[in-house]
Amino acid sequence: MSAQKRKQLESRLDGRQRIAALACVEREFAPETERKSFEVIAQEAGVTRNTLYEWRTQNKAFIEFVNVIADDFLASKRPIVYKRLLQLIDGSQPSVKAIDLFMRREGLITAHAVIETKDVGGGRDNEDIAKELAELDELLTEKENPFIRG
Repeated sequence: MSAQKRKQLESRLDGRQRIAALACVEREFAPETERKSFEVIAQEAGVTRNTLYEWRTQNKAFIEFVNVIADDFLASKRPIVYKRLLQLIDGSQPSVKAIDLFMRREGLITAHAVIETKDVGGGRDNEDIAKELAELDELLTEKENPFIRG
């Protein structure tokens, strides 16, 4: 997301919402034993827990801003991800999945699907279709038809 879009989102939030958004992202990335409760986050932002809940679930600008902050955080971790990917590729038993991921990321492998269709009814004319419909109607009206119950 562009810096301009981020600033636009940020301008739609007040100071309390910006503090709460950052704290919500920090909460999600923190180890479980160190996570702040939403009650604590609400207190730090100077709002009630219910207000924070409404922002997190109903305020589109707040939700988008939280997502932008989270995206920025993850983008900063990209070098670590690449390092781990290379470790999987260069290991004593290289990971085929890691190699595939690397090749796709580099655009060296692309998904390519071939769909074949067959024209199964190309030899039928209106007379053949009418005959088949008549046979089906006859089957539906027969009393001994095992598919008709009643």
